[in-house]
Amino acid sequence: PTLPPLFAIAYHQSRWNYDDEHDVISVNKGYEMNDIPMDVVWLDIEHTDSKKYFTWDSTRFPNPARMQKKLWKYGRRMVTIIDPHIKREDGYHIHEEAEKKQLYVKCQNGSSYQGWCWPGLSSWIDFLDPEIQQWWSSRMQLDKYSGSTPSLFTWNDMNEPSVFNGPEMTMHKDAVHFRNVEHRDVHNIYGLLQHQATTEGLTIRSGNKTRPFVLSRAFFAGSQRYGMFACRCA
Repeated sequence: PTLPPLFAIAYHQSRWNYDDEHDVISVNKGYEMNDIPMDVVWLDIEHTDSKKYFTWDSTRFPNPARMQKKLWKYGRRMVTIIDPHIKREDGYHIHEEAEKKQLYVKCQNGSSYQGWCWPGLSSWIDFLDPEIQQWWSSRMQLDKYSGSTPSLFTWNDMNEPSVFNGPEMTMHKDAVHFRNVEHRDVHNIYGLLQHQATTEGLTIRSGNKTRPFVLSRAFFAGSQRYGMFACRCA
């Protein structure tokens, strides 16, 4: 297993949700004033532009790089959520590229698989394809993820995958992945493959000089090679 970065086992501040950049900086200031150790601030989906991953709400977070650098002055990192479902919206660069390059899981008729998750109508990246994994990893680079800095890390959530209107709230078993493999045969490794691609992207971003931090909600045998995973107990 990969050793996590030291800050991974420190105190992380996370809630749903921070109002804006000022709110984040105010929370940071509160920890300083009260001399409470804290290493990481997490942002849930509301930090994005209309729940589109790899974006920022330009009104509430107009300068995300500046915000991250303010935290880094105190040795603190930031984590943002990036799920595998992509909002189907014209003009959204991730969706348009994924549709053009055929990066989505398919239906039996060859069309892009569609379902509902947090953004509304969405499609899911096909992480079974090694080339698509490489494409996803490239999205983590500073020149591709606008507003990101070296102190920004990742939370992969909803990657079982969750499909709100799917059978048992997940992907249809006959959905088609790379090389015509049906989802029924790869369901348990879908989240692992996203976790792997994200971790590899952050490793490339640092030139293999720093250990990445990626938290995944879904996991399988081998997930420990790529980072942390969440465990929710009743």
